[in-house]
Amino acid sequence: MTMRIAMNVTRDYVAGITSSNINILNTLLGNDHEMVGIEVTGKIHLKSPIIFRSFAPETFDHHTLNLHHLPINQVVKKSRTLRDVEVAYKPAIALIRGILRETKPDCMLLNGTYFIPWLIALAARAEGIPVVLWYAGVLTRETEHYPARSRRIFKSMEQSMVRQAKKIIFPSDLCRKEVEERVAGKRLRNSYVVPNPITPIFTEQSAAEPSLERRIAAVGRYSPVKNFDAYFSLHRRLLKEKWLHTASFVTSTEKIPRMPRTVRIAPPMTQEGLKRFYLTQGLIICPSTFETFGNVPMEAACLGIPVLVNKTMGCADILRQAGLSNMIADFTNEDEVVRKVKELCGQYILPRQLNALRKLLDYRFIGSEIEGVLKSSIK
Repeated sequence: MTMRIAMNVTRDYVAGITSSNINILNTLLGNDHEMVGIEVTGKIHLKSPIIFRSFAPETFDHHTLNLHHLPINQVVKKSRTLRDVEVAYKPAIALIRGILRETKPDCMLLNGTYFIPWLIALAARAEGIPVVLWYAGVLTRETEHYPARSRRIFKSMEQSMVRQAKKIIFPSDLCRKEVEERVAGKRLRNSYVVPNPITPIFTEQSAAEPSLERRIAAVGRYSPVKNFDAYFSLHRRLLKEKWLHTASFVTSTEKIPRMPRTVRIAPPMTQEGLKRFYLTQGLIICPSTFETFGNVPMEAACLGIPVLVNKTMGCADILRQAGLSNMIADFTNEDEVVRKVKELCGQYILPRQLNALRKLLDYRFIGSEIEGVLKSSIK
């Protein structure tokens, strides 16, 4: 059964959603399906979408819309309800409807729960196209530090998407339970748990040699839920304890308050660049207070680089299944984290553990599972 599938795409190298986009595109296009990529951006300036160049335009129909004149936070600030936000974006929804009407996809695969997937979901519903929601971040969690009215609007936005979805794919049990309890308020029987696929560039590689130098690193956008302040605090304590090391942070954030000057900042990288970066490190640290999955530690671990993740990350389940429970910590207990950093930095990941990780995160197997969910949404 050949399908034409629409999905929202991004080109931000720091975002795990971009990596998932590319992996599922490779799988679905490789299985002779046709794809419609809808990219909605708030940036005035965009470089050429290099990451999509390998896809033939006959089978990957790429559309880009620019909404830089309507920043979501300003729109929400002026709105009293979610309906007010919808009215502000009415012209954009109409444009997306026009794309869907022209391309006639069989179903819509939506990545994430932020306002852009929500806009596309509204357009898809208006055009009678079934929606499969692929979770990548719980919006209610991501915005819990916002003012009360903004929190209410964003929670309504996420609830709207959950209600509209014919099927929902969660990257972890942790994510599904969180959404059922805090967003839907009920058990979601139309849902599936499928881990995020990891790009072959990280899985088709022999185990890395452990770094002879003490190098720790973190990767991601700076936001409260990512908890990178805990990483900075950890770095300061390690220096205070005379555990000499270098600390790096790969991020797109320009200004970070209270960041130690001894932390080296690196800009977002291509997947090839990120692979080279991982291979120079002794330990990748991920302290998120909540994360639906966690592509970064899984990419590094699949290269044989030790990781240390907070127990509140979805990928902790994958580490347990691969026999790597020692790479999970409670980041509210700094003593435990410091001990584990000193133990793990520069260690090997055993071949049997590495093989288990790579099998669990193989993009072809995961892509086939997602393909099955898409087919069932059409039926």
